Amino acid sequence: MPLRQVKLAVLLCTATLVAGCGGGGDDGSDAKASPSQSPSVSASAQGSEAAADPLDAAGLKSAALSGTEVDGFQITDFPAKPAGGGTARPAACQALENMRTASPEPAPKQFLGLLAYATAGSSAGSATTIGLMAYDQPDAEGVLDGLRTALKDCTAYAGGVPAPTTVKSATAPDAGDDAVAFDLRTQGDSSDAFVVVRSGATVVMFYAVSGTGSPAEVPAELVSAQLGKLKQA
Repeated sequence: MPLRQVKLAVLLCTATLVAGCGGGGDDGSDAKASPSQSPSVSASAQGSEAAADPLDAAGLKSAALSGTEVDGFQITDFPAKPAGGGTARPAACQALENMRTASPEPAPKQFLGLLAYATAGSSAGSATTIGLMAYDQPDAEGVLDGLRTALKDCTAYAGGVPAPTTVKSATAPDAGDDAVAFDLRTQGDSSDAFVVVRSGATVVMFYAVSGTGSPAEVPAELVSAQLGKLKQA
């Protein structure tokens, strides 16, 4: 199920929740030189990080947020599996389109999807899709490297969505072992925010859409909580 459809579903579910009908529960080691990556990437790049084993389905489930674990959010499973996206033109943008549809290359060994609805605070009225993806660690590292390369070479692309999409790098959080952040804005729509973090052999995608028409922002508390739980798995 392409994430553009997921976005519509998220907004619909968010509207239902607000109405009271919802259910429960550039390369380098210096982040200032490259706002789209986390400073923690330097340790990995120097080879000081021991390779982690990929999580199995049960491990991903144990590592995933659920219910009301994070104050101000209602988190539910999203069982639909990614079905792939379109072909980006130019090809330099393909890694971004793949992440937009939660279908990175290579495909993960295991995938688990969540939806987090903001019920209070500054994020109220927004929703965030969380995708946990289990890899062999070299492949996990490659996913982040591919995104970073794409963000250097891609400013806009066609394909995958009905209208041209512009690309903007964003400041990545200091989270996990490596992190990349960017915004995608399809013509005629508000921007969507992406944060992609690698922790060991697991890649976590956060994809935030706004139900208010304003630019979306991935809630920092969601990233922190999910990465913290993953680290304990």
